[in-house]
Amino acid sequence: MSPEIIITSEVFVAYSQCPRKAFLMLFSDDKGTPHDYYRIIEERKRTHKTEYLEIFQQEHLDAKKYDENNFSGNNFLVEARLKSECWEAYCDVLTKVDASSSRRNLIYEPKIIIGTYSITNEQKTELLFIGKILGQIQKQLPAVGTIVGMDGKAHRVKLESGYKSINLFLKNLQAWVEEKPIEPPPLILNKHCPSCQFRDLCREQAVKENNLSLLDRMTHKAIQKYHKKGIFTIHQLSYLFRLRRNKKKRKSKLPVKHNLELQALAIREQKIYIQDLPELSRKPVELFLDIEGIPDENFHYLIGLLICTGENASYHSFWADTTDDEESIWKQLIEKINEYPEAEIYHYGSYEVKAINELAKRYSTDCELIKQRLINLNSYIYGKVYFPTYSNSLKAIGDFIGIYWTVPNALLKQFLQKSIKLFIYQPQKYVHDAMVNSLKKNIRQLKK
Repeated sequence: MSPEIIITSEVFVAYSQCPRKAFLMLFSDDKGTPHDYYRIIEERKRTHKTEYLEIFQQEHLDAKKYDENNFSGNNFLVEARLKSECWEAYCDVLTKVDASSSRRNLIYEPKIIIGTYSITNEQKTELLFIGKILGQIQKQLPAVGTIVGMDGKAHRVKLESGYKSINLFLKNLQAWVEEKPIEPPPLILNKHCPSCQFRDLCREQAVKENNLSLLDRMTHKAIQKYHKKGIFTIHQLSYLFRLRRNKKKRKSKLPVKHNLELQALAIREQKIYIQDLPELSRKPVELFLDIEGIPDENFHYLIGLLICTGENASYHSFWADTTDDEESIWKQLIEKINEYPEAEIYHYGSYEVKAINELAKRYSTDCELIKQRLINLNSYIYGKVYFPTYSNSLKAIGDFIGIYWTVPNALLKQFLQKSIKLFIYQPQKYVHDAMVNSLKKNIRQLKK
């Protein structure tokens, strides 16, 4: 066994997200660049922990700092760095369990302080790992742990049923400690990649490999299925697409599904394919809505509204500097939208619908008529229009048709929404370079 290799909470949580991430954390000289959002969360966590422990120790004068050589007696132990063989976990507070509710006289439960308001799966996984190491030290696994959010609320988490779920992770990491793997785990991009410190490194390699996981809707299960067929790249996948002709028109429409093979074909040929021609009715006035928020805090801080009347366009942004300003910008938006009662309201994705439902409920607003006017442009693309991009995100499509997020006040997102709608009106079944040039021309006109 290599004693210099220590599996910390951070490495363990990373393994639960992506084994390759944990491997790079342990064995790579390049430690990557932390995502800005998570740097902020870590800073908030440090500040929250300092404030919480200061108040906690004032309220519990018997709380002592953890000492691995004197692990007994006190009701509360703080700042505990738990070590057992190759495992190491940090815990903010250890709370002694009442002897009457335990099979042993000395059992502690873990408590961690976090930098978010909501509790994530990763934080629960961290607590499970701490519980496991604590169990090795005190010879009995704690049944419950606690996570304290930024709002000061303590969330009790049952641990007993979760220990079994992490045993395989522990076993695999133990094997790494005993003998370093010759090769890193397979590269599979996943939902955690955007916030990972190794995102650029892995994506660069994935593009070089033409990796299947570059496709946004490619699941791990689908990758395994294609691997069994000998398909390992997007290029290879593209040759599996076969155009199916309907002999008879079905009375009821089948659910729209995304075709990974057609997406791969679009990427290989750098063409836009239309499998089902979308149809939108034009209106004299068109509204484009974009809402930005911080899901962890359930706070919507920016609402953008683009109003297009013929050849004219005006943009309105409503900012909330604090949560106290949220109601004000919400009312401003409703007032502005109600000035155009006949206009459709276009948005991209499901976030705006969710945000409107939340804000309407929070501020007792009747929005039923507004909800009926909402049109999700992504529903006209998903499973119907295949851009030669890895995903249907606005940024990916924007990059393809020559739009970049460099305009002041981030207006390009709204411009792109309009350009996509203009594209949908085109009747071509297969869109070639001429269509792309037409789209670029439309965008240049919009930017003027």
